[in-house]
Amino acid sequence: MKQLCAKSLTYAHSKNSGPFLILFCLWVCLGAGCTSLRQDFETPSVVITSFKPLTSQSLTPRFEIGMRVVNPNATKLSLRGMSYKVFLNDYEVVAGAANELPVVPAYGESEIKVVATAGLIEGIRFVDELLRNTSGQVAYRIQTKLDIGAMDPAIRIEKTGSFSP
Repeated sequence: MKQLCAKSLTYAHSKNSGPFLILFCLWVCLGAGCTSLRQDFETPSVVITSFKPLTSQSLTPRFEIGMRVVNPNATKLSLRGMSYKVFLNDYEVVAGAANELPVVPAYGESEIKVVATAGLIEGIRFVDELLRNTSGQVAYRIQTKLDIGAMDPAIRIEKTGSFSP
């Protein structure tokens, strides 16, 4: 009985492995072909243009953040979604995500308004450090992830700098 089952499995495996192998090879070639089409792709830029506090019913502060996405490429960006984080002195003070976004035209830009929530504990820690820090410089880091579709990898953008409050 064991020999009969083993022969059946071997026959079924070898019978179905041909089409499976062909499909796998086509999938790998298609993936390699798609990645070669985007060699000249330049990373878009994201710039914060406004930062406005919103009224909130809870303890957690909310903000409306205006962003400009600049597309330096010859193809439009159909954004399916984005997520973003703002760090001040390495404290994640604001984070959010959005899914109803405009198409960014080729060699163009689009304005996006998103709602973000401040992390209460991290915000308190940042303010505490800011009150103790006498240098007055605040380091910032903005991380953005743009989702442009299922077949394309997400675009990750990070900006860093500092300012004096």
